Amino acid sequence: MITSVLLAAVSIAFGVYIYKFPPTKPTIPAEPTEPSDSICMNYADNKASELSRALIREMAYGYRADQLNTINSTLKIDDAHSIWFDLETIKQFIYHVEFNARENKVSSEKLGLRIYYSRYPEMKTWSNTYTDLRSFIGTDKEKYEKLHTLVMIPTIKVKDEKTGDDHDYDFNPKDISTYTTGLPEIVGDVPPAVRIPALSGMIENTNTNVSAKSGNSTFAQNHGSLIPPEDDKDEKI
Repeated sequence: MITSVLLAAVSIAFGVYIYKFPPTKPTIPAEPTEPSDSICMNYADNKASELSRALIREMAYGYRADQLNTINSTLKIDDAHSIWFDLETIKQFIYHVEFNARENKVSSEKLGLRIYYSRYPEMKTWSNTYTDLRSFIGTDKEKYEKLHTLVMIPTIKVKDEKTGDDHDYDFNPKDISTYTTGLPEIVGDVPPAVRIPALSGMIENTNTNVSAKSGNSTFAQNHGSLIPPEDDKDEKI
């Protein structure tokens, strides 16, 4: 009898305890995610950009057959048909563009990159005029003289208050005065000492965090390789 009463009491007590303190499943910590204002965002949920390999080949070889062939025959050169960058170079450049823009309260949604078709100047100007190219002298990169390359410039989206149209201006992320109207208009020749943010195949300087003001100094770092004169054996398009 006593045993039955004791068992009933224990059962009732246990039921009351379960009622007041129901068991819960252990929580599994979620994988860490980047904060919404972080520069290094997680794009795992976004579909990766793709193009038909046949289309890429058609475009690349179409350029070689038409534009490149015309350039080579007209200028009597063997011009470049591609430029290679290591991924870290591009990531570092984008990081500093975003970091400086965010410091000035501008989100990455308003930023972009403009890619200018360009070419190296004559080698005689590398030593004193365009000193970014000085380290190329005496190396295989002397072959880059007058060859085609690319230059990437950061842009910022600005809305025209009168028309409501958006404009993507070239700008300097470290110069707040360029955030509303872009880089100053060019009047006459630009002194070689004036610097703006740029990524190209033409600069060996790896300093990406130089102070800049009014477009006179900036960060820039480049490790591009032109093909040709570099060997094209690694191209698989």
